[in-house]
Amino acid sequence: MRVLLVRLDGVGDAAVCTPLITALRAAGHAVGVALSTRNAGLFNADAIVAEHVLERIPWPAHGSTPASTARAAEAIAAQGYDAALIASEETEAYALARWIPARVGFTTGWTRPLKNLWVRRQLTRTVSRVQRPGAGDAHEVEVLYRLGAGLVADAAPPADVPSLRAVLTSAVPPARENAPIVLAAGAKWAASGVGGDALRAIFAALAPRGVRVVAAPHERDAAAAALGVAVDSFADLQAWIAALDASAAVVTTDTGAAHVAGMLGVRVVDVFPDLDFAAQTRRWRPWASPYRLVRAAALRGGAAGAIIEAALDAF
Repeated sequence: MRVLLVRLDGVGDAAVCTPLITALRAAGHAVGVALSTRNAGLFNADAIVAEHVLERIPWPAHGSTPASTARAAEAIAAQGYDAALIASEETEAYALARWIPARVGFTTGWTRPLKNLWVRRQLTRTVSRVQRPGAGDAHEVEVLYRLGAGLVADAAPPADVPSLRAVLTSAVPPARENAPIVLAAGAKWAASGVGGDALRAIFAALAPRGVRVVAAPHERDAAAAALGVAVDSFADLQAWIAALDASAAVVTTDTGAAHVAGMLGVRVVDVFPDLDFAAQTRRWRPWASPYRLVRAAALRGGAAGAIIEAALDAF
């Protein structure tokens, strides 16, 4: 079959679809993806039959531009997909799949009754999910995998790194023994409760081991100013993936860097906010790589560098 996966969210949201795509390919299906300008280019071009990109309207507006949505819909129709797996909630996600015979997506019970009634009308099969923190023990990978029921051979999502890597990159896994540690900088550190002083202490602790600071292009200048060091950003996601792949470990907050590294086989030190820590780490921890989880609160008070060093030494 020809299967379209629709994921119009961020990089991390798309990355946790990697096991689903892996299993669909293993079952012999040809997989296309509908993405946004936020996550386009994440998947290895050799692993998918087509990538359809919608241009996001700048925040605080929602949705995608009508012109890009129309172009994507036309290209999707030309591909002749047999099934659509809709992993996004945006209205245009359902519109893209409107003429595909089998359409599978999520409902969330009675938390939003009118939205759920509308969604049910757009789909041929629904999958129930609970979005409240702490409401279940499933990893987000496992939740998304339910969309593929009947299309994939195994009940559980794959966690073997070589198969997952192939969906993200064609590169041979590099030697990592003497590679630098990647520190993924960005606004989410502060949002998680880790201030500039703590982040600078982490950088200072990692510097003797060899550290490379990376950030998204729109966050690079702010990260460089906050840390007082050079920060790398990349023109496309494949170059960013290559940088993560060439690292000895990735130190990051709960962002796309953690999820991509977690599919590539790179060790991850993953910092989560204190609110709903247990529930959020069950749902969003790195999927297939060795990892260590750190509470943001532990990084306050002057011990941030030592705590991150200890987490790295615990691998």
